[in-house]
Formats: sequence, C-alpha cells, structure tokens
Amino acid sequence: MHRAVLVLVLIAAAALTPLAMTRIATAPDSYRWQAHEPVVYSNLALFPVTSSVGHNSSGYITLDEGLETGEVQVSELGALVRCRPHTRCAGQAQVNTLALVNHSRKTLILLAGEIVTGGKQDRVISKDRLVLPGSEPLPLDVFCVEPGRWSGATAKFEGKSFMAAPSVREKAAVAKNQQEVWDATGQMRSRVAAAAPAAESELRGSSSYAQLERSEAVKGRIDAATGALQSDYEKALRGALRGKNIVGVVVAINGEVVWADLFSDAALFERYWPKLLRSYVVEAMSVPEFEHARAGRGDAQRFLLEQTGREIIESEPGQYRLRQVEHPRYSLFELASLYEKGEPTLHFNKLRKQYVGLLENIRPLRRQR
Repeated sequence: MHRAVLVLVLIAAAALTPLAMTRIATAPDSYRWQAHEPVVYSNLALFPVTSSVGHNSSGYITLDEGLETGEVQVSELGALVRCRPHTRCAGQAQVNTLALVNHSRKTLILLAGEIVTGGKQDRVISKDRLVLPGSEPLPLDVFCVEPGRWSGATAKFEGKSFMAAPSVREKAAVAKNQQEVWDATGQMRSRVAAAAPAAESELRGSSSYAQLERSEAVKGRIDAATGALQSDYEKALRGALRGKNIVGVVVAINGEVVWADLFSDAALFERYWPKLLRSYVVEAMSVPEFEHARAGRGDAQRFLLEQTGREIIESEPGQYRLRQVEHPRYSLFELASLYEKGEPTLHFNKLRKQYVGLLENIRPLRRQR
C-alpha cells in the first residue's frame, strides 16, 4: 500500500468515534459466576471464580502472543507513515497515540492496563477492545508511563508487555487523564521503593513503570510472592477446584475487596494469568500491611453481583461492545464480541475507586509479623 494511502487510513480511523450511549444500568445475570475460598499471601487474597458457562477462545490472540511472533506490530505513528521533510502530518509520533497492525489470522484482544515498552516512551493501553485479523494500520489510544524519556533506538515496541498494577490501570481506564496516569505511576514507584528500600537507587535512575519489575530487588520479592501464590493456586486446582471452569479472580488487599478480572473461559484466563498475578503482587507490595479482618467468599461474591450505576455503551458495529458502568464506589468494564453468535463476554473488569487512599488511612492496630 502506498504511503499516501496509509496516511489517509490513519487519519480516517482517528476521525471515527465508536458509537456510544449512556443509560442507567441494572444488574445483569451474573449468577453464572461463583467465588471460591481464597489463595492468600501476606496482605493479598485472590478468590478464584468459576463459571457455569463455557466458551471457546481459540479464535483470539493476545497482545503478548502477537508481539512474540511478529504477527502484531505496535509502533510510533512515524514508523508506519513517513512525512516529507520539514512538513507536519498525522504520521508523526504522538504521546497518546500509537500505530497497531494485526497481521495474524485471529482477532486480537487488547486490555486496558497492558504496557508496551520501547519506542520513544513506554505506554499503557487505555481501554479494552478487539482488532479484527488482517486489519489496516489503526491508531491505538494510550497513555505514557515513562515521562522522563522521548527517544529510542527504534520506533517499535518489544515483544512482551507488562500489566500495570490496578491503581495505574484505574487512571488509564476511568480517569483517562495523562497527568493522573503520570501521578499514579510516580506514586506507585514511590510506594514500592518505600517497601523495598534496596531498590530505591535503581528506581530513581529511571522514570519507567516497567523498571518496577526489572529492578533486581523488587523482582526478587515479586518472584517470591508469585511463586508462593502460584503453588497454592495449583494445589487448589488439584483439590477443591479440580475440574471446575476457573475464569478469573477477585482481589482483596488488607481485607478489602478491590478488584476483579474475569474472562470468557479458563483457557483465556490462563493466558493472562502470569502477568495479572504479578500486577496484583506489585499493588499489594505498594500498600502498607496492617492487621485486618479477612475478606470472605461472600464479600467477593457481592462485589461481582453489584453492577448498578450509570451505564455507557461504546461499540464498533460488527466488532465489539464495551460496556462501562460508573458508580460512586466502583467502575466496571465488560468487553463483548459482536461477530460471534451470542455476543460472548470476553473480559469483565471491576475496580473499587480510590481504594489505595482508603487502605492507607486505616488506623493500624499492629504491624503483622
């Protein structure tokens, strides 16, 4: 395709706004989900969730899978379109827009909170969406999570993404404000450095969120926590959860239920599980650990079932529907495929708003030993 055509494709795609509508939401039939006894490590509790509904997600590709094989390419805009010297055009690199191409034969799933590293700055994806196979280059809405850099040896992004911790994901998906994303990133780095003083010098040398997981001191603590949680999770799979369709988890920190990630089927959940688990661990590390009441299955179940509020529906006809529900205490997002029969929900995410401030302001009774 000629460069001029590529420019027109990106300009036209950027001008198209998905259809959206707002209404008051009522609780849908969520009783297909059942929370189970948690896997616990320190101040983090993960409640496995099973579903009575099955689905086949083999027709989808994740961002990590596509980047690893090269079938999905994420680049600065200027890497896909070139402008004449000394002129301005839509193809120049932009902080809040990347270019994405899906060359695979499968539909690509993108999740809010996935971080791509490289290019001129690391970026976090701002919303859940689907990208059909063989699609033209399209603009991808993102936020910067590396404010100290605007350079790079290559305009392309690495073959592996991270998942931002929940408090950073919240700012990208709900606030949709670059300054709030930067603030959340800086606060996360500061809180992790306070929890792991040995990593402070490493973290101070870079503004990248990804450095949280690359720092040797922090990485060791993350590896220890994820290893312990994974071991207990696998024991549960061999015991009480044997043969059950586990599609996601509800997350509690210091006894407060604050987050949920659920998927259409166990296979899709397992593809995201490793980086989701690490993101939950980073979040828990950043919050001071206090003696607290333990959240129970009933708390996790109620968190899943409460879904009333102001509903915003965004859709790309024939591709996907993103349902957002806004309540003073929480936000939720539900990504559904519109080209599959039955319009299955591929990803459900719910978060408790401003929970970090709530947890940090709890009066400590006694530090846990």
